[in-house]
Amino acid sequence: MRELFRIRNLRICILGNTVTMIGDNAFWLAASIWVKELTGSTAQAGTVILCLTLGTMLSPVTGVLVDRFRRRRLLMFTEVATALLVLSLVTVDGPDQVWLIYLMMFLYGASSAITSGAFAALREQLMPTELVSTAIGLSQALNQAARLITPGIGLGVLAAWGGHTLVVVDAATFGVSVLCWSLVRIDDPKPVQGAHRESWTQQVVVGFRYLLTTALLRQLSFALALAFFAMGFYETLGIAVVTVGLGRPATWVGTLVTVMSLTGLIGGLLAPVFIKRAGPGRTAAVGLGLCAVAAGFVAVPTSAVVIAAVAIVGFCLAPVVVSSMTAFQLYTANELLGRVTGAASFIMTGMQGVGIFVGVMLIDVLPYRYLVYLSVGILIIGSFYLTTRPEQRRRVISTQPESDELKSEESVEIVKR
Repeated sequence: MRELFRIRNLRICILGNTVTMIGDNAFWLAASIWVKELTGSTAQAGTVILCLTLGTMLSPVTGVLVDRFRRRRLLMFTEVATALLVLSLVTVDGPDQVWLIYLMMFLYGASSAITSGAFAALREQLMPTELVSTAIGLSQALNQAARLITPGIGLGVLAAWGGHTLVVVDAATFGVSVLCWSLVRIDDPKPVQGAHRESWTQQVVVGFRYLLTTALLRQLSFALALAFFAMGFYETLGIAVVTVGLGRPATWVGTLVTVMSLTGLIGGLLAPVFIKRAGPGRTAAVGLGLCAVAAGFVAVPTSAVVIAAVAIVGFCLAPVVVSSMTAFQLYTANELLGRVTGAASFIMTGMQGVGIFVGVMLIDVLPYRYLVYLSVGILIIGSFYLTTRPEQRRRVISTQPESDELKSEESVEIVKR
């Protein structure tokens, strides 16, 4: 971790990204409550997050933008544009203008897809290869830490000063990020123009094709998609666990979320150690297996057991995410990173959405324990699948040749097609 903070550019990026991460998470939650206050409708409040999710699912298209333009310039332009769009919400004064919030959240999701893809593509200029998993682990840990404090920040600002102030504060966080990126000194080469002769559809397909034809990444994507599908159940299942299983008020779900975030923070920081010793594939396989075992105890109607189970799930799920992101980063040619990460994000978000839908449909039909056991079975399948794949025994090494070999054999061929 010390090596990361010795790199000037990376220190600046971490500062900027952390500030915007806090602003994003605080705004996303508080925006739902703001709509609830304006309309009195819980359904309309829930539509806010739906619009955000739909925006992030444009990631295959935004990935083309990331691979077509200079990444740092695109990132800064996107954040300036998003800040101005967010500021437009100061005109919202009543329920008849709530549609502006919906539109903004959709665009916010698309903006998030662009900036995350651009940042992934810039990692090659920001740090040596051997620090990639450490940087991704730190990012995951900071994200979990933000989940602990942002609800209080967003709802506190909304309650004290109203939605308009919330909008201004969020826009200001983008200003901090733009300032930080303006201080970063890295090469920001213009992408090769030859591939841009293809249509947008063809360029989008390239990302999915590479993901599905590269064995190591295809297998990780499949296992991760299963995990996101299973975790989608818990958006509604968590309420049933708390209210039916433990006999506590629904607000007690917040306790479980806090516990999971705390252990996820620790898991994110330790994930690079596991990846260095075992490689991303085996780290993900073991993480999914331990998640499956722990998730089974969520069905036990005892508060202490459920808290312990959730803590283990949070700790083990973080290395799964970090190892997968590390593999996508290291084993994809830089000119394809925007499209490949966009395709992966689309698959994961889509599978989580399907999991949420299935959970909503089944929660009133089956005893909640059956859904817990179903999620356990899905996680076991993902873990077993990765464990039996020889490609997942590949280890991340501290030098570039291994990833270069994979890129030269597979990603270059994909670009030519």
